Amino acid sequence: MHKRYWDELPKPIIGLAPMEGYSDSPFRQTCKLVNPSLVTYTEFTSADGIQFGGSKLRAKLQFAVSEQPIIAQIFGKKVETFVNAAKFCEDMGFTGIDINMGCPAKKVVKSEHGVALRRNLSLAFQLIETLANATSLPISVKTRLGWNNADDLVDFGIGAESAGANMICIHARTYKEPYNVPAQFEPVYEMRQRVSIPVLANGGITGIEDGLSKLGNLDGFLIGQASFGNPWVFGSPPSTFGGKIPVIRNHAAWMVETKGPKHGILEMRKHLLHYVKGFPGAKEFRSSICHVSSLEEIDSVLNQIAESLSTSLQAA
Repeated sequence: MHKRYWDELPKPIIGLAPMEGYSDSPFRQTCKLVNPSLVTYTEFTSADGIQFGGSKLRAKLQFAVSEQPIIAQIFGKKVETFVNAAKFCEDMGFTGIDINMGCPAKKVVKSEHGVALRRNLSLAFQLIETLANATSLPISVKTRLGWNNADDLVDFGIGAESAGANMICIHARTYKEPYNVPAQFEPVYEMRQRVSIPVLANGGITGIEDGLSKLGNLDGFLIGQASFGNPWVFGSPPSTFGGKIPVIRNHAAWMVETKGPKHGILEMRKHLLHYVKGFPGAKEFRSSICHVSSLEEIDSVLNQIAESLSTSLQAA
């Protein structure tokens, strides 16, 4: 892989946003099943953990060939661990490396990681430069508009590009208002006018059409929470629930394959709760979903739902 990867991708670039607890390998494979051209990211992973050999953290970076192009998202604040993380990601065959400078979680910010780096620009740019010089992989940065506002966003973009970033993705909200406010894309458009590298956006984008309507002068967008229980947000949804079952089954099977029968099924339950909603009788079926303990039980509940909805449609 080379540094101009992001420049040479067909535009608009569309991807699955990195989301802790959701954008793991099974879910990435599921979304790629719907849209093979997606760019995907790992869950954010500690550069310190990679260096010191944490098996759980390294497991978060495992991926299937079908997930490529895939970007390893790392976070941290120590230059030396970023160098080691770069080597590790190269050896694993990642398409690129993304630095998380946007996570607003209190624990992350208290440790001076994530969006806290927007208040320490000299360190932020040093980390970008170190990583850019340590690997041949393209380096991207995912951050937010800013801490309280977007006043320094243009300066951040220019500085990040000068330090060696090959792409920047902006979650169009601030640290102080991280989620439950409308995303503000105008500052992102302004920043794109001032840098020469690709710029992507995310934050509250509900689908491809919505993303295209907000694209402006940007090079692409990432979809996050709108994909929960709806990988078809990246393509065309089936007309019936029964048409969705093969994709859901694959998701469950990959979950078990990746995380084992017990832990895989437990984690799959939260995804099933997202899949099973928005239709008559969903509440009762969601109750059943909370107690599934095997792939066979998942199949049984999914088939019951499809049969119930088909019967209701015929009765109507």
